[in-house]
Amino acid sequence: MNAAKRTIRIIAILLAAALLIGGITYFFFKPVYYRFFYLGDRIRGTVRVTVDGERYELKSSDVSAFFVEQKVDFRFQDGEDGTALSIHAGEYGPYWLTIRVDGLDAPLEAMFYQYNWYNVSKYDLDIAIDSASETITFTSTAQVLNEVGKFRSEERATVVSFSDESYHHCAVSD
Repeated sequence: MNAAKRTIRIIAILLAAALLIGGITYFFFKPVYYRFFYLGDRIRGTVRVTVDGERYELKSSDVSAFFVEQKVDFRFQDGEDGTALSIHAGEYGPYWLTIRVDGLDAPLEAMFYQYNWYNVSKYDLDIAIDSASETITFTSTAQVLNEVGKFRSEERATVVSFSDESYHHCAVSD
């Protein structure tokens, strides 16, 4: 066997071993997988905004993301079921989505808290703005992956008044 074939065989064996170890780690040791091998966005979900019962079309320029007070990058994809927004989120602490809606003086804010840098959160956030009653209703469902690899669910509903402009926010996961 020449040196080239031997090198290819060694590389193939090492690659197969790495894939086998990765697969075993994912299926049997999910916490290890999500801590060290997970490369996706750690906060991801869908945001739906309605104004007086009509869907409000979000644009990427309407949304900002922050970690503590520092602006961070986010992914934006508009779809039929809402707008998919995700943040890479690799630090401990609060992450904020700030959403500007035409007709409101203050932006809407949603907070996601990362208790561990490796937590993964999936969420659905519905924001209903009612001009007649001058209220904003935040309804959210979040699934947060905990330390033992299990998702725990959190459901919340918050209603705020237009007049309380400094409090147009909700906690989606904390």
